Amino acid sequence: MSRNFKAVKAAFVLGMLLLMTSFTAVLPASAALINYPSVISIEIAPESLAALQDPVQIEGTLYVKLNIGYSVTVPENLLSSSNLLVRMFVFGGMILPPQQIHLEINGKPDWADIAITTPDVYISEYSNEFVYTSADVVITPYYDAPAVPKSFQITATSQPVGKVLSNTFTTTLTFQPDYIPLINVEVDKPTQQASPKETIQYKMTVKNLGNKETLVNGRVTDTSSEWATILTPTQMLIPPGETATMTFSLTTPYDFGWHNELRTFSVELTPQRSPPSSNTNSSGTPYTVQLQVNSVGFSLPGFELATTLAALAVSALLIAKRKKR
Repeated sequence: MSRNFKAVKAAFVLGMLLLMTSFTAVLPASAALINYPSVISIEIAPESLAALQDPVQIEGTLYVKLNIGYSVTVPENLLSSSNLLVRMFVFGGMILPPQQIHLEINGKPDWADIAITTPDVYISEYSNEFVYTSADVVITPYYDAPAVPKSFQITATSQPVGKVLSNTFTTTLTFQPDYIPLINVEVDKPTQQASPKETIQYKMTVKNLGNKETLVNGRVTDTSSEWATILTPTQMLIPPGETATMTFSLTTPYDFGWHNELRTFSVELTPQRSPPSSNTNSSGTPYTVQLQVNSVGFSLPGFELATTLAALAVSALLIAKRKKR
């Protein structure tokens, strides 16, 4: 009895192998025309989509979560069939391998580090509805990143499995590095000498060290009605890495010069994003420039005319005495 059972079992296995061989041998001409496309999607998680609306901090890190979906277009009766021959025909084997999806970044800028935490993700279920897995994109702008929007692409590629074809899907992500409001100011002769009622000028060269076009606003923080001061211009639009010149002019008052007088003026220069943005700090820390003026020599303010008249009177008296002699 056991011998007969073993013989039947062996015959069954042999018959299955022959049937599978025959099945795959007679189908190639027609089966080669049958293929089932696959479908891929890449969706940005809502919380990451909201985070991308704000500028990314320089040298900071932003994690963008991607939801990768995969589905097939195999007819439902074939997809759900447990028949080994159907599985061999549709998927090329009796055991379904997990679907590997490769993720790749294209168009990455040199001024940012952009990477995918899991370049290869796997989906173990084959369905006519999307089955999802996830991966993170990590974005880190370097210090020299310009504060302008930048787009790059993420491409997902699936692998062919039996009659299920491979597919590729590409989506675009856009981010913007944060603005760096930074300037440097150099002054030609920050300390100068002047006489009463003399006009002098201070030339200030302002360089935009930020990562975007910057509007520099200038103002004199300490002055009085006795001093005539002018700042020109009061605003300058400077491209990144470029310089512009602002001039501070002053005219000393009539009584300037009593006991070697020294006066200090402060000019405040504030860098501001152009145009301003509600999503980031539009203005930077004010840069203060100290400018000094001191008097030339010794002066008696208000007595110049009296002294001159007295000197003329003494001279006239001396001349008159000499004529009498």
